[in-house]
Amino acid sequence: MHSISHLSSTATTNTNLAAALTAVGIPLADKPFIKTVGDGIAGERTVWFFESSSHCGKYSTKALIAAWNDDAWHLANPEHPFAYIKCAIKNRELLVDKVKQGVPLACVKRRGKIAFVPLNATPQVQDMYLRHI
Repeated sequence: MHSISHLSSTATTNTNLAAALTAVGIPLADKPFIKTVGDGIAGERTVWFFESSSHCGKYSTKALIAAWNDDAWHLANPEHPFAYIKCAIKNRELLVDKVKQGVPLACVKRRGKIAFVPLNATPQVQDMYLRHI
């Protein structure tokens, strides 16, 4: 059985980090996660627990967690598999944030033509788009 200190040093509440760790072969602990509520946190939180290293022994969980939290680590280790995973997940987070900031477009079809009108367009801008279709 694992000690609590071991589990807490190889645990994370970051599900993206948990996915990255499993991608390089870090196995989940016997009790892979717990859900917590209260204690000053809003809503429910999941804590993921991992073994101390990959099955092959090549990767240390503590070292990879430290690498995840080091913004420059991937620059110093560009060919490391974890660097590729870290960059891919971080890029996905940035792309999702970018999409959330965008304004949806309404697709308007008229007389065989299509206009994409921003949903936050003023009535004058909407009229300008619609006059051309």
